[in-house]
Amino acid sequence: MSTKYKKFYRRNLPHIQPEDSVLFVTYRLYFKLPSDYIETIKQMKSEFHSKTDSIDKKQQEIERYKFNLQLSEFEDDYIGKFKNSPLWLNDHRIADLIKNSLFWHNQKLYDLFALCIMPNHVHIIIRPLRSEGEPYPLQKIMRDHKHYTAREANKILNRKGNFWLDEHYDHYIRNENEFNRILNYLYLNPVKANLVAEPEDWKYTFINEELC
Repeated sequence: MSTKYKKFYRRNLPHIQPEDSVLFVTYRLYFKLPSDYIETIKQMKSEFHSKTDSIDKKQQEIERYKFNLQLSEFEDDYIGKFKNSPLWLNDHRIADLIKNSLFWHNQKLYDLFALCIMPNHVHIIIRPLRSEGEPYPLQKIMRDHKHYTAREANKILNRKGNFWLDEHYDHYIRNENEFNRILNYLYLNPVKANLVAEPEDWKYTFINEELC
């Protein structure tokens, strides 16, 4: 995988990083999802394409942007309540490892606006900083963070093998209203997953009040 800055690249998912953009990123532990869920996602995508095939390209891009965010939130809600995944991030030693790694690179590689560490996935809102005139590539930020935390978490768990799913989801935030909506979504995520009654009771949520 290239670690040079690219505004757009595609793997299984599209990844868009405009210069100086604020990004909402979700990444999860490595585990397989059930076939009926995968079929539901395929059906949602098929219905979207059927509805948008006949509209003009510009409007199609707008609709795709909204659909991808809605799809991400649908997937996140499902994964947050999924009972057959590993819950390694419930271990405070590993959650602290993830949080400290994200804090370590704050103001070095990116500005960290917010984070939420759930039992099987993580949300962050960041703005990559610049190096030699170009933004730090998100794919390099995530690769290095996941490589380090996977190695150290496996040591804690006394295990070997994949820890993180290789690919992450990212969404660039276009305006203040969208930023506030996504920030609120991140903040309320532990409540929606029935982990706590009040969002402030979740230990592994951080909101950078200087930036938010």
